Amino acid sequence: MTEIINVDVESGWITLGNTFLGKLNTDVGASLEFFNPFINYEIINDSPLFDPYPSQVIEGTFNYIQSGGIIEKTDGTYILLTPIIFGAHAKRSLYYATSSDLENWTFHNQKILSTDMIPFAKTEGNVFSTNNPYRLENGNLLVLLGVEQPNGNYTSAYMVIDENLNIIKPPKQIMIPEWNGPNQNSFPLSLIKFKNKFRILFHRRNPNFIDREVHEVIATNLFDALDLNKSITSSRVIHRGSESSGYLRGKADDASYLIFNSNLYILLGSEEISSNYLTSRNRQYGLISWDGKIWKHDVRSPLFVNPMQLHHKYPVYSWAWCHLGGFVSPIIKDETLYVFMSFAVDNPDYFISGIKIPIAPKIQI
Repeated sequence: MTEIINVDVESGWITLGNTFLGKLNTDVGASLEFFNPFINYEIINDSPLFDPYPSQVIEGTFNYIQSGGIIEKTDGTYILLTPIIFGAHAKRSLYYATSSDLENWTFHNQKILSTDMIPFAKTEGNVFSTNNPYRLENGNLLVLLGVEQPNGNYTSAYMVIDENLNIIKPPKQIMIPEWNGPNQNSFPLSLIKFKNKFRILFHRRNPNFIDREVHEVIATNLFDALDLNKSITSSRVIHRGSESSGYLRGKADDASYLIFNSNLYILLGSEEISSNYLTSRNRQYGLISWDGKIWKHDVRSPLFVNPMQLHHKYPVYSWAWCHLGGFVSPIIKDETLYVFMSFAVDNPDYFISGIKIPIAPKIQI
C-alpha cells in the first residue's frame, strides 16, 4: 500500500510517497489498484438510523433492514419504506419508519406488505420496494416492487398506496413482456416524470456476478405502459457491468433518478469485482447526466464511496466499516443531498443509516 502525493494531469506522472505495506511493483505493465481513504459525506448522527435498533418484528427475528424509498408527506413529515430481510434473503417484507426532519427516525413494527398477500408471489418469499414512490395526480403514491416468484426468479410489479400507507391498488405485475413472467429475472429500480415523459429504470439480474444490466423504458402514459405495454417510445440498456471500464468496475445493480437545477441525473451504483487487497467488494456511486439525447457518465464521479483500510476496519466509522449497501433512497432538501442506505458490518449483515452531502444552490442571475 503506497500513498499518492501528487498527480500531474498534464504530464501523466504520479508522485508516490511512503509505502506502508508490501513492496511496490514498478515493473512495466504492473497493475495498480486505487482506493479513496477519504470521505465527502457525513453519516447522519454518526450512527445507525434507529435508537434503539430493532432486531425483531411481528414476523420474528430478522437479519437486516434495507432502504425502500422516501415519501415526503403533504404535512412536511417523511416516511421511509424499509424492507426487512429474514435469514439469508429467505424472506423479505415491507415495514416503515417516520421522521419530521430526515435525521431523527422512529421505526414502526407494522407490516405493510409480504408475499403471502400477493397472488403471483412465492408464499414465503421476498418482496421489496425500490426507490422513492411516485406521487400521482390524485395524491396517491405508486410504489415499485421487486417480487420473488414461486420458481425463485424476480418479476417487476407495482402497487398504489396513500399517505397513511393504506393499499389502494394491490400489487400488480408490470405487463411489459421484457420485465414480466417466470422465465425472466428482474425488478424495477426507479420512476420519474421529466419533460412530460415517464422514465422507468429496470435491473436485469444474471447468475454471473458481472453480467448485470440497467435498462431504461420511456413512455408517454404511465399506466398504459405498466398495464398494457402501450405508449412506450424507447427501451434500451444504459449501463452494463464491467470488469475494467470506468469507476464502476463490477456488477451494475442500483440506480435512482435525481432532478437538480432542472437537470436529470441517475445516481448509479455497482459492486466492485473481487479484490486481493480490500476487505470486501466495495460499492461506489456516481452520476450519469442526461444531455437531452444520451446518458453520459458525469466527470464528477464517483460521487461517494465508503473508505476502507487494508484488512482493517475503517477507524472513523467503526460500526460502518465495509461497503455501502444497495437500494439507495435519495432526497434533496435544504441544499443537502440525503441518501438512505445500508452499511455492511460484522453482525448483522447491514445497519441502515443515512448520509448527507451539502450541495451548492442554484446561482441566481
